[in-house]
Amino acid sequence: MKKSYLLIPILLGLAALACSGTLTGITDAPVYVCPTPIVLTPTPLPTFVPIPGYPTLVPFPTALPPPTVTPYAIRPPDPFYQGDAVFSRSPQSARFRLMNIYTVNTPAGRTIAVWEIEIKNLSGGNYDVFPAYQSYVSQLVGGATGTWGASSDAAVDAGLTVTYEAVGLAPSATQTFTLAAFIPYGAAPDRITFMLDPTTRPTPPPRLPGSNALVWRTETNPYCGSTIADPPAGILPPP
Repeated sequence: MKKSYLLIPILLGLAALACSGTLTGITDAPVYVCPTPIVLTPTPLPTFVPIPGYPTLVPFPTALPPPTVTPYAIRPPDPFYQGDAVFSRSPQSARFRLMNIYTVNTPAGRTIAVWEIEIKNLSGGNYDVFPAYQSYVSQLVGGATGTWGASSDAAVDAGLTVTYEAVGLAPSATQTFTLAAFIPYGAAPDRITFMLDPTTRPTPPPRLPGSNALVWRTETNPYCGSTIADPPAGILPPP
């Protein structure tokens, strides 16, 4: 599989630390849970062997059992899907959702991937996050993998008015972050990654902006389209 790595500028990380003092690291695996109804198949009715000279016995119909609900869950290393509400555990509980995704081809012959990440802080304290540093395009349609990171230049060329900086989300606060990155011309993003723990890095190469990756596919969930309610602070949804 072809790999191409475009490193995210370290200045983004330094700016985050200067702005917020330190970013919040999430080390537990995230999870997506959707209640999916599973209808039980009734037990086949018994077959009676007819006896000569006696009437044929017909069994009484059996009522269908009520549907039961079983949770459908996604956990890493499996990717999540666009629109999935992905939760993290205490001490930093949060809800992450990949929203809108599109590409822009500029007159200068460059392609820009634009994506939106919605984050809600479900903890009792602030959540210090820097999505422009922690999130990037990690795979293109066709299979090429790499690190195409957000940049202010890409945002400007895409016609966006955004400021990339670290943000402290208060308890129960929700904010949507619009990010833009240059990708190979004519390409389209297939995977978006958000590093939940920006305080640690894997051993290079490559030099990534953190660890504990939350990866979304840029297509809607084919198995479940609904979501559960936000769980209480610190409680990871079952199972």
